[in-house]
Amino acid sequence: MTVRISARNLVREGWQHGLRALGPNLRWLGLLALAGGAYSVSLHMDGNLIAPLAMAILTFGAGLQLSRGLYRSLIGRRPTGLLQLAHANLAVYLAFLFIGFFVAFFLLMLPGILIEAQGKYALGAGASPEQVQQAFLDMLPTAYGAVYLLVAAVGAWILSFFALRLTLYGAATFDQGKALVFQTFPWTRNHLLKLGLAALATHAAPFALGLAANAALRTVLPDTPAGHAVQGAAGILLFTPFLLAGHGMAAAAYRRLKPAPPPPVD
Repeated sequence: MTVRISARNLVREGWQHGLRALGPNLRWLGLLALAGGAYSVSLHMDGNLIAPLAMAILTFGAGLQLSRGLYRSLIGRRPTGLLQLAHANLAVYLAFLFIGFFVAFFLLMLPGILIEAQGKYALGAGASPEQVQQAFLDMLPTAYGAVYLLVAAVGAWILSFFALRLTLYGAATFDQGKALVFQTFPWTRNHLLKLGLAALATHAAPFALGLAANAALRTVLPDTPAGHAVQGAAGILLFTPFLLAGHGMAAAAYRRLKPAPPPPVD
């Protein structure tokens, strides 16, 4: 039987259930904010490489615990530990790092190729960043710029495609107690449009707003350890709507799209 999903219902449940899951997990959100503040401070400790690494591991662990707590509120109690979620998340991070590296590398190399093909600027190895930037901006309104924007759109589509196909991996890993990453790919087949529309409201919009608010916050905080701590902690809190709605939507989609259990064998 073909499963049908509604983007509107996914958005509604994502926000409603995600916000409802905040209360039971405030302590984990607080731990993540404290870890984020400590990590931000550690990045400004000159000559110290151990502290940022330790704080990054602590922040990653706190994020996993928050994710586990949110899924517990959204799906129900499961015996799944942090190790399974860590395994799944690291696999996804490495996959996106691999794909993103080639996309970013190509997009960084392409402007130079297009500027040279345009022939308006002769940028040598000694060209200043200002000259390169000006040449790039002058190229954008031309046909060469259209080629670049088209390629950039394709790169964004590739990353978005994989992100949508992996929408269910966290909920599936928590629910089934084992790291499920690419095994969830087939579950989202023929549903990318609805998932994409829902993700605009539960993932993309709150993430973009969080980025904008975080950038504005940086301009008013002092360049001191206290300012760095506030920046890191507040930066985490500004992304709370993204975390809540994102987990809520993923759990709602997983409930609809997970495969039915096989019938019992007589």
